[in-house]
Amino acid sequence: MKRLIQASILSLAGISSLSVAATNTPQKPVNTCSGTYPSYWQDIAPKFADMWKGQDISNAPSGAYTGPIFKLSDDYPRQPVDDKANQPWRAAKFDAMFDPATSQDKKAKLAKEYAWLVYNYALAGNINRLTQTDFDVCENPVRPWYHIAFQTYDPLSGREFIHGLTREAPVTFSIKSGTGSAATTMWAVAIYNSTAAYTLGKVWQKDGTAKVPTANIRFDEGAVIAKPLFNTATLDQLPVLANMPMWNANISDPTFCATPDTATMVEQSQMCPRNYAKWNDVRLMQFDISVSDKRAKGTGWVYGTFVADGRRKANVKDQWQRVSLLGLMWGNDTPPAGQLAYNYPADPRKNGFKEEVIFWDVADELNSFGGTGMVQRMGHLGSNHRLNGPADNANSSCMSCHGSASVPDSTFTTPPLLAQFSGMTKQSVALINGLKTRGLDRSGAVATENNGVTFSEMDAIYFANVMAGTSFNMTTPSGKNVMGDGVPAYPDPNQKNWISLDYSLQLSMSLKQWMQWQKDSIAQTPAENRKFVKALRRAQ
Repeated sequence: MKRLIQASILSLAGISSLSVAATNTPQKPVNTCSGTYPSYWQDIAPKFADMWKGQDISNAPSGAYTGPIFKLSDDYPRQPVDDKANQPWRAAKFDAMFDPATSQDKKAKLAKEYAWLVYNYALAGNINRLTQTDFDVCENPVRPWYHIAFQTYDPLSGREFIHGLTREAPVTFSIKSGTGSAATTMWAVAIYNSTAAYTLGKVWQKDGTAKVPTANIRFDEGAVIAKPLFNTATLDQLPVLANMPMWNANISDPTFCATPDTATMVEQSQMCPRNYAKWNDVRLMQFDISVSDKRAKGTGWVYGTFVADGRRKANVKDQWQRVSLLGLMWGNDTPPAGQLAYNYPADPRKNGFKEEVIFWDVADELNSFGGTGMVQRMGHLGSNHRLNGPADNANSSCMSCHGSASVPDSTFTTPPLLAQFSGMTKQSVALINGLKTRGLDRSGAVATENNGVTFSEMDAIYFANVMAGTSFNMTTPSGKNVMGDGVPAYPDPNQKNWISLDYSLQLSMSLKQWMQWQKDSIAQTPAENRKFVKALRRAQ
């Protein structure tokens, strides 16, 4: 009966149960949680106890707590691992998906099958185990999975102790109830297969230290990263979250507690305490996948987003299958020189994209739960409807954000995830009629061309296809550095280009935390004086 139910679910998803079965063969689990790195923000492990010295302790289990406690999976492989035998999406039948000449209908069919194969590969062994919490990956009986180390030197966003979730972004949604808007927060945890974790192990060493890359890195073919994202909205605010997986989590204020930029880490811990009694329910809203795939000629990566579909799939037995595929992308459909991203390509809903597929019925379903704020509805997508999930910025796309992933320089600076997070000329701007240097982005915010950089030049930077392991380019065709002269400022003065972390924003953010921890440790900065330079996270 169980196999029949699984087969029916997979059939609804448009994929073969036989192809999935080959990827999910049980094996003797190996414990991948070594305890080398701290597991959560206020982990009391003696080696790292000084990280949260002086802070209010609100992210550690008390004697009255009897629930699960997160452990970091950090025993990274030290030799390359290729799991091709268990990755059916690498079959030749999917080559056509990457061919611009393939019809939109065929491309959509292949994209759906590809994405569901990856999704179920990520779920195998991580859910529905009688003695384990979902996504407790320490002893996966199908295949090992791993976490990023050192997302722990950050009182506001560091991992919480129940599921290892990190605070991602504030998202205000347009809704039909109450005041018409809901201020919410995203919490997420990413896992990496063995192929991807081998690359993590080049940075995060077996002795609990980091080797900061001094040259571009690239993940190997077949690397898979999966990331469930949970939201703090109530069912009254977002009914689409009904019947979705729900976790109890040690989170801060669900409306995204903020602190002054001048606040110390001690002050941040006091202003934004965690709570696992009052603020404890988060529901699955989005599930992101990314796959290293050489057939993506311009980027080397495929990104996909599944979204909550709990109302339409209420009768599906497995709650983790109550999602629908919003889209799959392997390129940014870069605007030609002088053109703007907000209206290129023309009418993608009718004509489609060359380098991605959007499932418009799913976007429409998400939007049906929204109020009058069009761009704040859940199905807003990205610039000109490029792929972006409900948690993501409407001026961007999955790949345009992640392509910016770089090693922080000596001032802990990295390229902004999108131009809106800076004082630069903004991206995805529509010109105001009759004006050449002023416009509006998708949120309706006024934008101006700054420092002699045009809107089209900025779009050309952020919506360029960045090849895996290639430095993110922050210069215009004329050679103007849009971040200013002398940026990046790496220790090696001869390193003039950003050092690529190959689309891994989590690796970039964790390295920033490590580098600041090292600076404070070397300088013996008193706990009450320590400040964390906030990373630029996804915002809506």
